[in-house]
Amino acid sequence: MTPQDIIKQARFITNDAGTSAAIYRQDDPELLTYVNEGLKEAAIIRPELFSTVGDMTCTAGQCEQAITFLDAIQLLDVLCIHGGTALTPFDRATMDQFRPGWRTDPAGPAQNWAPLNGDPLQFFIYPRAPVGQVLDVRYVRNPGVYALGDTISDLPASYLPALVWAVVYLAESKDDEHVLSQRAIMARQRFVEIMKGGVGA
Repeated sequence: MTPQDIIKQARFITNDAGTSAAIYRQDDPELLTYVNEGLKEAAIIRPELFSTVGDMTCTAGQCEQAITFLDAIQLLDVLCIHGGTALTPFDRATMDQFRPGWRTDPAGPAQNWAPLNGDPLQFFIYPRAPVGQVLDVRYVRNPGVYALGDTISDLPASYLPALVWAVVYLAESKDDEHVLSQRAIMARQRFVEIMKGGVGA
């Protein structure tokens, strides 16, 4: 599946079937932008499809930690000490109530973790991190940015129809004489349905 494959089908649906690039309503660079935007929206709708595991070095002496990978959108799970024991989730409110000094307990290998509500990239570990501790974290990554002939590796080819509908709804949302707002709404709904349903047609 390449952006060119997606664009070809989107042109058919939008009846933008010019015989040359010079007479297309929307040129390839514009529609390529829509393909890449569609991938970003897909990562929001189905974040688990864009998950990966990375090694994160902790900030020593701190319970508060944050993933800093440049492609990170959202933390999903803190799995284990790299090459070591698993971490289990804990309820921060309960810990605050029954062990209010937990953040100042001596540093040691991480045993538990909790998300920081309201921040998609920060979390707490217990106890505080020792120097050099590395954790395996699962997170949602931004999809790649693709050129026309690139193979899209972020999604299986079965999601090609979803990306076609994403391009259609973005193309039909433009404020010009070719806009069909109802078709744009329908295309957006179809894109979301396919992404949520995990089906290719």
